[in-house]
Amino acid sequence: MQIYNQCIPCFIQQAYDALQQVDSDEALTHRTLQRVLQEAARFPTTRTPPEMAQITHRIIREETGRADPYEKIKRRSTEFALRIMDEARAIINGSIDPFKMALRFSIAGNILDFALTTKWTQLDLANFIENTRVQPLNDAAVEQLRKAVRRAGSILFLGDNAGETVFDRLLIEQFPNTDVFYAVKGSPVINDATLADARAAGLHEVAELTENGSDAPGTILEDCNAPFRWLFNEAGLVIAKGQANYESLSQAKRPLFFLTQVKCPVIGRDLGEPVGGWVVREHKGTEQ
Repeated sequence: MQIYNQCIPCFIQQAYDALQQVDSDEALTHRTLQRVLQEAARFPTTRTPPEMAQITHRIIREETGRADPYEKIKRRSTEFALRIMDEARAIINGSIDPFKMALRFSIAGNILDFALTTKWTQLDLANFIENTRVQPLNDAAVEQLRKAVRRAGSILFLGDNAGETVFDRLLIEQFPNTDVFYAVKGSPVINDATLADARAAGLHEVAELTENGSDAPGTILEDCNAPFRWLFNEAGLVIAKGQANYESLSQAKRPLFFLTQVKCPVIGRDLGEPVGGWVVREHKGTEQ
């Protein structure tokens, strides 16, 4: 998905929010935002939002000297998810359709996305479980995913945010006896999950963890390492979580499934879904 004009203010706000995580002073904030604005001004609109976000967060890490500005908020996200994990698992196991309920929790976890906001008050975490039960889902798309999971000899699950990883774990627990690989970023960017975040969520107990070698949000294939690209091409099924994975893989050649919440009107227009909607979407692949 290409960049639209509405994306530009988001990059600036994202940079400002990231700087607040490290208590930067006015001079550092001003200098960093100037660099981000300069890059945004000359960035081709034919490229994807995750590619510009990659540049933005490299600048932030360079200027602040902090390898992981979102370290604290990632830890808080994982702690929140782990606190309610047992309750969520009990709800899943006691439901009429455990796979669908686990899928609901996995998509619900996508609210833990601090690319758009770092204000916990906007996330309505107090109503997390209640919202998970009632949010509409496309039943036909859920069935398509269920059938694809059953058929797959191997599954590559592209993770998104720290904390959300805990709920992905609950979904993977519902998969049949098949090889599951869970992919995380090669190094920190925003609050995307790294290897340490995935292990903190216990994902190593249900999947083989793999790093994609990239410091970009989403999955920019040409920026990923060779082992990951091989796995992406050869896995029986690819499941991609979150908006950034949709932005970077909406033109992917191979078939896959997107799972995300729609958090901005640009993504909503591209998907044909309302802001706030939950999406299970099969992508047929551009070569088909």
